[in-house]
Amino acid sequence: SKYNIVPLGSEEASDEPHAILLRSFKLGSEHVPSSVRAVARCGAGTNNIDVTALTERGIPVFNTPGANANAVKELVICSLLLASR
Repeated sequence: SKYNIVPLGSEEASDEPHAILLRSFKLGSEHVPSSVRAVARCGAGTNNIDVTALTERGIPVFNTPGANANAVKELVICSLLLASR
């Protein structure tokens, strides 16, 4: 495959990753190798990422607000249908 996605710290992890994807891990700039080009958080907000320090290093930080909105809508509709029975 084109991309090798593995957990940080595993034996298969590269010493020079190009990106970091995270959900709730508290990411300080000391955890980010110099090879990283971008950091992305799955979900809204970036309160668990040191955005200021990463921006000073030229590393953009992204988040994905509303990425699970369709799943939430489906769950609500399904719950309403089940509750109506």
